[in-house]
Amino acid sequence: MEEALVVVNFKNYSQSTLDNSRRMLDKFSKITVPQNVRLAFAISPVDLCLAGKFPDLNIFSQHADENDPGAATGKMTIEGLTGLGIKGSLLNHSENRVPEKKIAATIGKAGKSGFEIILCVGSPEEAEKYAPLRPSYIAYEPPELIGGDISVSTARPEIISDVVAICSGYSVPVLVGAGIKNCADLRKSIELGARGVLIASGIVKSEDPVASLTSLISS
Repeated sequence: MEEALVVVNFKNYSQSTLDNSRRMLDKFSKITVPQNVRLAFAISPVDLCLAGKFPDLNIFSQHADENDPGAATGKMTIEGLTGLGIKGSLLNHSENRVPEKKIAATIGKAGKSGFEIILCVGSPEEAEKYAPLRPSYIAYEPPELIGGDISVSTARPEIISDVVAICSGYSVPVLVGAGIKNCADLRKSIELGARGVLIASGIVKSEDPVASLTSLISS
């Protein structure tokens, strides 16, 4: 089986920011990860400096911009993120949408430096539009299912297969998000052709995040 990528999105939950983010990353760093699984953690912008404290973890940003260093107030430059030890970034999440031209420019710039971009889309049509840009991954997340208890792998398995078929034509692996909670969701996503999952509240808001993540990747 190809290596599965499991991305934990910390969002800006109180459970996973500031000191709680540091404590959570410290606990996650002690998890035994199967050889066929790669973990990544998309942490809040306010906590990105923590990447230096956890160099062995794949720390991602939740957003990146195409701007060069300089007069770019408020922008998240890829050079700055890389300098902090950030390995990649989410882009165009449903909670932080990005205009089409900026998506293309950011993916293009990231590709030149090996900075990974996980591009979030909410429909097969969006996947078809952006797959030719060849981001590192495309994460399919129907907005109406994000944060809910019904996973997209259960509610819309046929659409996952459609998105995988679209992206495979451009050699872009697919992640599945929205409502992902457990190992059954990960297993089903892999069976449908995805390369992994993007998960948030199912881990960071659970009663025992370490146990939840360990269970997820042990499937």
